[in-house]
Amino acid sequence: MSEQNLEQKLIAAYDKMMERIEQVIDTAEKKALPTLQKNIDKAKLQAIELKEISQEEADKVARYLRRDIHDAAEHIESSGKEISSWFSFDLKLVEDRLLDVFVKVADKTRLELAQLAEQAKHAQQYHTGEITSIGTLACQQCETLLHFKKTSRIPPCPKCHKTIFIRTAKR
Repeated sequence: MSEQNLEQKLIAAYDKMMERIEQVIDTAEKKALPTLQKNIDKAKLQAIELKEISQEEADKVARYLRRDIHDAAEHIESSGKEISSWFSFDLKLVEDRLLDVFVKVADKTRLELAQLAEQAKHAQQYHTGEITSIGTLACQQCETLLHFKKTSRIPPCPKCHKTIFIRTAKR
């Protein structure tokens, strides 16, 4: 499989797993809200069972989802701002479907996000080659900003070519 095909496969898996998390949370709210980890695991298993991605790829995408949700939780807890400020750019540019799914997942898990925020206080690093959702990342070396308007693979910094980034609030 070519690198570009793998990248597109992982991006599609990220978006699909996020949709599945939303569906699981909607269903579970009527009974009792299960933990976010269980929801991510369920979405991951479904992706594997449907042979959309391999076990290793599903583990990787689940880590990316966990990282982004932890980071959003930390932002909400530390800033007191709405989830939309975490995205760090004009939301009209974002594909409505992806934004709606992400916001629903983040909003419906607010209690769990508070717990996750405590864990997320350790700096969340994003690395070249990983998949991330919408928002803005800053290069840890030169602070160059990378703006993501859709789920994408993180490239090396276009300015200094370093590979480690952090999510940043709107500047």
